[in-house]
Amino acid sequence: MPRHRLFQIPFLIAALTSMMLVVAVACGSSSEATQAPSEGSSDTSVPAATAVPATVVPASAKPEGKLTIALTDLGNETPSVWQEFAFGKSYMRFMFDALTGTNDEGEVDKTTGAAMDWSMSPDAINWTFKIRDNIKFHNGDALTAEDVKFSIGLMTSEDSVASYKTKVTASIASQDDITVVSPTELSIKASKPSGFLNWDLSDIQGVEGLIQPKNYTETVGNEEFATSPVGSGPYKWVDQRKGDFMELEALDDHWRDGAPIFKSLVFRIIPEESTRIAALKAGEVDVISVSRERAPQLQSDGLNIFSKNGASVLGLYFHEQWRDNSVWKDINVRKAFNLAINRDEICEFIFAGECSPAAVYPWPDIAPGVDTSLTAYPYDPEEAKRLIEASDYNGEEVGIRSYPRADVPEGPRFIEAVGAYLTEIGINVKIIPTEYASYRQERLAHTLDNGSGYLAAPNRPLAGFQGVMRVLNHSEGAFTSTHDPAVDKLIEDWEAAILPEDVVAGSVDLYRYLYDNYNSLTCCNMNISYATNDRISSWNLGKRVWDDGFTNLTQR
Repeated sequence: MPRHRLFQIPFLIAALTSMMLVVAVACGSSSEATQAPSEGSSDTSVPAATAVPATVVPASAKPEGKLTIALTDLGNETPSVWQEFAFGKSYMRFMFDALTGTNDEGEVDKTTGAAMDWSMSPDAINWTFKIRDNIKFHNGDALTAEDVKFSIGLMTSEDSVASYKTKVTASIASQDDITVVSPTELSIKASKPSGFLNWDLSDIQGVEGLIQPKNYTETVGNEEFATSPVGSGPYKWVDQRKGDFMELEALDDHWRDGAPIFKSLVFRIIPEESTRIAALKAGEVDVISVSRERAPQLQSDGLNIFSKNGASVLGLYFHEQWRDNSVWKDINVRKAFNLAINRDEICEFIFAGECSPAAVYPWPDIAPGVDTSLTAYPYDPEEAKRLIEASDYNGEEVGIRSYPRADVPEGPRFIEAVGAYLTEIGINVKIIPTEYASYRQERLAHTLDNGSGYLAAPNRPLAGFQGVMRVLNHSEGAFTSTHDPAVDKLIEDWEAAILPEDVVAGSVDLYRYLYDNYNSLTCCNMNISYATNDRISSWNLGKRVWDDGFTNLTQR
């Protein structure tokens, strides 16, 4: 396809100069393996981290001043553990503590969560969590095991929109399986072997592990809680105007982080990139999400650029594949879509060279548990046309949703390019502008027959990939695009694995199956970038999912 038919203006091709400097974490961190030690067994297959008591770091100075972060979106903008989804974690982690703590390396960490220790039985069924006795909610109530059980119940409830709740409900069948042994001890009996339950109840992926107070929530009710939330994190709630801003205020001293740098923390929602850039240059905001093509020029202008390299993989979903009217029931159509896309061209002209062709969505090529012998699908439009002609496709309209996101500001232009490629092979494409939140609701309701949309899935630990694959591809997953018994069995066998080598093998097996069956339209591995003013001289974006180390911006 001639390039000028897709792109009328050549975009800047440049590599970002990464300035990723490690921010010192006040409480330290521990390097820990992906599973807890086996309870009652001295012969554990995975080394366990030493339980570390909570350490209060004395504040050398009280928080002062204001930090303002501008993003294209801010999750569901509803600060409750069952009413927020993964993308809202950027602000939720300021307000709430997680049951299982994590560190910037993407590992579980016994110094940073409400649980100071945990253990797992050899069969990965019974878990015990020891809760700290020195954590207070912002209203003065003590955080106890009762609050943990209550929060898990909210997060796994029928009305919950938590992104990875189905991974938790696959292990915790009911509240009866959770026992409050004492204010500082909680036991959980899983319904099946669950070697990663501590990960599932952490803040490494979404908001599933965050804890809100039982007594306060039941006193004011769920609706009032969403407008006047109370947590136990280093920042407390102040004010909000949905679609505009959210304001938080620092505690003078926090059990985990000590005294934050900034007294006031403001998140602003500014979907338009040029407006975000103007606000940053004018000093109205301190941090913005930035597209890859604009980052080099902003750096030349004297602003700081911080990046996560190869941190996510961009792909489009083939929704509701199991339905009789789905154009994607035919593997020829799914393969044709993948062969129609020129990934090199997209990386060059849409993402300014800050990406590379990827093999399988949702694993970035640098992720654990991938088959490195598999490469990105080739660009072969003639073969794609032949496959369409040989398929059951009869000109049905394919509606592709288009929207900007904080991690992909270039989203609408990317979708225009994809639409043009698909049109060239004979697909009847309709691009539908929308907001991500609206598209997400369509995904949950499974009303996207012959519809598609994109997401940049972040890199994560193997435990995280188990969670996201159940959500996206298991027949019972909240956002599933497939009802494939072979996929279900691969996921279930993978989840049942306990030994590290078996966990890796389970990931590779599923990876190969999805590759061979063209399950999604996989595009490219992407860098994620932010621009800041001189108030931010260093920033470790970390390796958590759906959270680029925003809490590190406020730590001393």
